Amino acid sequence: MTRADELLTQVYEELNILQASDIEKYSKINEIVSKLQIINNQESINAKTTGTISERLCELGLKTAVPEIYKKINDDWNWMADFSVLGHPFNLLISVKSFTAKERLIVSGSGNILSPTVGWGLFTDINEWTYSRVCYYLYRAFIAIYMPSNLYNQLSTDAQAVKNINGKPFLRINESFVTDLANSIQNQVLDITKF
Repeated sequence: MTRADELLTQVYEELNILQASDIEKYSKINEIVSKLQIINNQESINAKTTGTISERLCELGLKTAVPEIYKKINDDWNWMADFSVLGHPFNLLISVKSFTAKERLIVSGSGNILSPTVGWGLFTDINEWTYSRVCYYLYRAFIAIYMPSNLYNQLSTDAQAVKNINGKPFLRINESFVTDLANSIQNQVLDITKF
């Protein structure tokens, strides 16, 4: 068991959701992150562990929405993304980051509209989400970026109004990740045009 798994187990026990389903756990993502922040304030959680925790939380959503058609990307390719989802007409890449996007998120995108990318994170820095910076992600073939609702609600209306290539909202809240994925499934694959 990794340190990330130990911490998540501790938090799940504190929230009384250890035996809960993946969707029930994912629905408590904000409470989970709050509990982890308390732990971090008492004793700093290292960056690698934080990254693993973020991946585990994102994967809860993937297990719920697209259990049969997602895969963890192996170490040779994880510089580009952490997960892939079988899609039509193209597969979808999912890049997971923790609290800051910095340049790591934007360079993790495929840069090719034939391999669109979704960003998913527990971002906390509003300064990383200005209108002009958000627009740069479109050039790296991002189709959506998911973030905590408390950060999203602080963004400028211009940043919130950015649309993806399909004319749909580009910035979204983590809580809608599962629903968005599930609503895009057609014939057992993710229909990228509905995302």
